[in-house]
Order: sequence, then structure tokens, then C-alpha cells
Amino acid sequence: MSGHGEKRFDSSYYRRFFKDYSNGEFEMYCRWALGWLRFLDRYIDLRNSAGKRVLELGASLGYFSKIFKDRGFGVWVTDVSPYIIKKAKKFNRGANFAVENVEKGINTAGGFDIIFAFEVLEHLKNPKVALKNIKKKLKSGGVFIFSTPFPTKRSLADPTHINVHNESWWKNLAKSENFRSIKIVHATFIPYLYRFSSLLSIGLPVKTDIPFVNSTVFFILKK
Repeated sequence: MSGHGEKRFDSSYYRRFFKDYSNGEFEMYCRWALGWLRFLDRYIDLRNSAGKRVLELGASLGYFSKIFKDRGFGVWVTDVSPYIIKKAKKFNRGANFAVENVEKGINTAGGFDIIFAFEVLEHLKNPKVALKNIKKKLKSGGVFIFSTPFPTKRSLADPTHINVHNESWWKNLAKSENFRSIKIVHATFIPYLYRFSSLLSIGLPVKTDIPFVNSTVFFILKK
């Protein structure tokens, strides 16, 4: 069965998000991503960049990485898809790029202060193996931040979502890998308005299952 990492699958899959891989599309998604990171800024310091290395898993075009790079972090942009990494290089000059399959291990050299994967782990066959590999690449005191949808009719209907679970399942998985601290935060983001201004990319600390509204769960795990 084909899936992420295979060119034919990826070229079809990413058509759901990008019409022509233009600068305008990339900038729109950067506005969207800025709302997510501003939301997380309330719960963890993602601005103190001095000498810090950040690794993004499942980066797509790397719009989150672009914001980290603009904040002064050393940034590594990775995805299992060679197809999308080739596209991403057009937009994120000065960042480092690599194709990585987190379930097989992370080959990018060195340790990281922050690793993040937004809406990625639900696509993996074995998130436990992925989490183990991620922890190995974190520096002591480093943080892994991920988001994943909770079970709803919509999240379960996506055939690429093969590991959708409730918060307690993910929390128990993190505990099994002996992370030192685990913070869980629900987030709901106001839809569509980010298309016009980053100031309108707003997240609220609530959980909802309203159609067309992006509601997710953030996990902040400290090694």
C-alpha cells in the first residue's frame, strides 16, 4: 500500500493544501503557523534562541521552521517525503533540510533543544518507536512538542490518520518513555481569518468538535 514518502502518493496528498506551491501560499501558511506558535508561547519559551537547535519532523513546506529561523534558532527541516522537501527548499533559504523517517531513526547529526511535530504522529504506524527515536535526539532538558487530533468523526474519517487516540493514551505513551514532565494543552484555532492577517491567526485554550474548526491537543514533553 502506498503512502507518505512515495512520490505519486505525496503529489496527490499535498494537492489538498497547495495549488501551485507559490510564495503567496507559503506566506499564507506562515500566517497560520504564527498563530500556533504564539499560542504555544503562553506555555513554553520558544523565543530564547541563543545557540539553540530546532528540528521539525513532518515539516511539509516548513512554514513553522521559517518562523523559528526568523526568531534566530538554528533550524533543521525534515519530512519523510523527498517530494515535499524538494519543494520546501525554495522557501526556507538558510535552513538545513533532510529526508527523515522518524520510525526508522533520525540521522540528522547532533542533539536538539527543541523537536516538534505538528499533526504528524497520527499518521505513523508505530508512534512508540518514533517517540523513542525522538527522545534519543533531544539534549538533556530538551523539549519535544507535538500536536495530534483527538478522536472525532472528522479526524477518524481521514484514511491517513491511522493512530488517533485520546489524551490519556498519548500521555501514557510519553510516561512509558520516561519523559521528565508532560504538559497537555487543548487548542482551537479560528478558521480562515489567517488568510488575511497573521493578527487574525488566533488560538483559544478550549476543545471543540465544531465542523470546519481546527481543534487539536498539544503535548509538551521535557527530557
